[in-house]
Amino acid sequence: MPRMSNVNIAIIGAGMAGLKAASTLHRIGMNVTVFEKSRGLGGRLASRRTDFGHFNHGAQYVTARDPGFNAFLQEATEFNAAQNWSPNLHRGTSAPAQSGAALSPIARHVGNLAEEPWYQGAPQMNKLIRPLVDTFPIQKQHRIVGIEPSGPRSFILHDDLDGTYGPFDGVIVTAPAPQTADLLRPLAPRYAPIDEVVMAPCWAVMAAFESPLPTGFDAMLYPSPEISWAARSSQNDDMFHRRTPDPWVLHASPEWSRQHLEEDKDRVIEKLLAALRDVSGVKLPELHSVQAHRWRYARTELPLGKSHLNGMNGRVIAAGDWCLGARVEAAWRSGRTAAHAMVEALIG
Repeated sequence: MPRMSNVNIAIIGAGMAGLKAASTLHRIGMNVTVFEKSRGLGGRLASRRTDFGHFNHGAQYVTARDPGFNAFLQEATEFNAAQNWSPNLHRGTSAPAQSGAALSPIARHVGNLAEEPWYQGAPQMNKLIRPLVDTFPIQKQHRIVGIEPSGPRSFILHDDLDGTYGPFDGVIVTAPAPQTADLLRPLAPRYAPIDEVVMAPCWAVMAAFESPLPTGFDAMLYPSPEISWAARSSQNDDMFHRRTPDPWVLHASPEWSRQHLEEDKDRVIEKLLAALRDVSGVKLPELHSVQAHRWRYARTELPLGKSHLNGMNGRVIAAGDWCLGARVEAAWRSGRTAAHAMVEALIG
């Protein structure tokens, strides 16, 4: 068995799955290097900084059904990286049967009576990963475009600027399924099942209103065919002392996002704000600012059906929420099991 301090592992992607895998391997003594194509960490646990606060424009909240992930959320809460969230919720009639956390029948109208607690990152969603970030190096703004075998048991990584990194004894890829498939397809037929995973896009609009939106609720779940989610991006539940500008995040439904995937951002903003006006039944206040972001791979609709997929003598592993389903918890579980599978491959 190799000494853990002599083992070098590359992790591609610094979202929940990648950082959970990296943290698990680092804590048992392996040398871990994380490569992330973006400037920040967290993947779809994303927040956009503005001059008056943050917009959580990716995942809006997380829940825990797995005991291990529940323990992680408790650790994150003690770390001041997570907090309970109980918005005054309106659930619309457009909600599909499986649209997120289980809700009691009363919660179909107003009041968040979810059957499981909701958590957000504190003070914003991308802080949820703070307990997983350790002293291992994280190479930001490094887009890995190729994995090259270097002998039977090591690998060289190539980025889009002709940089090379390695050799590594193993690689865990946690990018969205289509991007993971592009990286791994040239290595072995073993990775072909990734092509069957279906991920839906999502247009997100971040609108700050000059005065508080005069609604009796702070969040809407599937209020219309256009909008799957609309929520005030703030923890203040006192409707008489809401801060201004009043920040709201709108997520377009998967169907609407597919239909308008290549549309101009200004047109997307215009149409989704009109849909918000219609479903809220109020006149929208003047806009302080508004932005749009397109998540090309936002939500898993058809998962792989297993926690990870390995090949190349078990030393190149695919992982991510898309392996198990459309939940942050699924990403955490996939990253954990991918790390354990890497240890088994190296020991074997």
